[in-house]
Amino acid sequence: MLAREKELDVLYEKVFEEKILGNLSEERFLKLSGKYEEEQFELKAQIKHMKKVVAEEKAHELNADGFLKIVRKYSEVEELTLDILHEFIEKIIIYHREEIMGETIQKIEIYYKMIGHIEIPHITKTEHQSLIRNFGRKKEERIA
Repeated sequence: MLAREKELDVLYEKVFEEKILGNLSEERFLKLSGKYEEEQFELKAQIKHMKKVVAEEKAHELNADGFLKIVRKYSEVEELTLDILHEFIEKIIIYHREEIMGETIQKIEIYYKMIGHIEIPHITKTEHQSLIRNFGRKKEERIA
C-alpha cells in the first residue's frame, strides 16, 4: 500500500509534466489526475485504518502480557482475597434474574483488567454445582 501511494505521487507528477509540456489535453489530464487522486485518497484511508488496527493489536498484546504477569504472580493462590480481586477485576455487571423454562438464570459479566470481558461458555446446573462443591479445594480433596 505504501509503495503504491508513492507510485501514485510519481504518476501524478508525470501527468502534470505532460500537461505542462503540451503533450496531454486538459480533458485527459483531468481524467487521469482525478483517477490518481481518488485512488490515493482511498489508499490513505486504508493505510490509516491498517495503522490503527496494528496499534490496537500491539496494545492488546501488551495488555495480555500484563495480565499473564498477574496470573503468574497468583498461580498458587490458596485463598481468594479482596486484594487479588482488585488486581484482576475491572468491573462486574450483574443482570436481573430471569425465569427460563422453569430455571432461574442470572447473567453476570466480568471485565478483567487489561483484557476486558471474556465470554465463558454456558455450563449446566450439574457442572455449576460441581464447581461450587469443589471451589477452593485441592485436587486430591475434590468431590466427584
